[in-house]
Amino acid sequence: MLALLSGVGCGADAGVGTNQDTTISGSSAGVSTNGVGPTGMTSGGAINTTGTDGSLPVTSATGAGGASSSVETSSSSGTTNTGTTASVTSSAATGAGGTLGAGGATSTTAANDSSTTGEATPSSGCGQPAETGTYQDSVMAFGLERTYHMSVPESYDPNLPQRLVFGYHGSNYTGQMMRQYLDLERPPLADGTLFVYPDGIALEGQPDHIAWELGAEDRDIAFFDALLDQLKSRFCIDESRIFVNGQSFGGLMTNAVGCIRGDVVRAIAVVAGSGPRGSECAGQVAAWLTHGVDDASVSLSSGEGSRDHWAQANGCSDMTVPGTPAACLEYQGCDPGFPVIWCPHENDGGHQHPSFGREAVRNFLASF
Repeated sequence: MLALLSGVGCGADAGVGTNQDTTISGSSAGVSTNGVGPTGMTSGGAINTTGTDGSLPVTSATGAGGASSSVETSSSSGTTNTGTTASVTSSAATGAGGTLGAGGATSTTAANDSSTTGEATPSSGCGQPAETGTYQDSVMAFGLERTYHMSVPESYDPNLPQRLVFGYHGSNYTGQMMRQYLDLERPPLADGTLFVYPDGIALEGQPDHIAWELGAEDRDIAFFDALLDQLKSRFCIDESRIFVNGQSFGGLMTNAVGCIRGDVVRAIAVVAGSGPRGSECAGQVAAWLTHGVDDASVSLSSGEGSRDHWAQANGCSDMTVPGTPAACLEYQGCDPGFPVIWCPHENDGGHQHPSFGREAVRNFLASF
């Protein structure tokens, strides 16, 4: 079944929830908390001080096009979530509970075994000199030249295996713009970490909608694979510590990569996303998820579907305890090394990153 989506930027662009269709309404791109998110950005990623209503002019360096468009996203095959009611033991925002869904068959093979023992897995790029700083680059994937924005700290040590974090943007954004929005490059995550922000391209038949194809055989999983291979050959990367973070349609892509490449990715952090849609995943990933109870672009039930998928995939019970920050709930009984943390929020950003979100993501990813 196809769901019709519309919107620009990090607003109403995501859409189909896990194992169900999701109704999208509004175009909530724009103002996010902490003064970090966009209030209207130019293609260079600079803050545009006009447009305080939160609208996002789409002028990306990758030809993102202009006005919002009608987008078709396939819900693919999945089963309806069923299961026991999750017990919520915190006074977190309404919607923290829900059902722990079946979510489809998932491999229980632990991904990245070395990451659970603390041993690094150095890539072939270790020992080679490499360019530092922030810059645009490209790689061939699926017969296409794909671009990305790279950020390598000046303190980079080519003999020390580094974490690698992928940051996926929402509709009609660019990697450079999402670098600012996600605000990942701060302590404690900044030390010993490389950051890459891929650029999406127009969906087939949708020239005004820059986003991601989510299927295992589609171009954007091929882009992830080719980009990871290129970076592993150029930089000293710890192959047991590959992470993915994304918001809105970037959250959909984060869930998709976490599922399809769960034998490669160590952990994911999803902001206002949905999915994964496939019936079978590879390996396991640790998962941190946040979703607005009052998200007018991607329904809360879609985020709850993602939560339930990862809780089941990681062998968690239906019990939770209050986490850190206070809005978060930590599922209990999860397989060692594969926690699931659920952080609902209300009156705190809606479809955007909540006030606590960016710091919480940095702390979560840095814990591995």
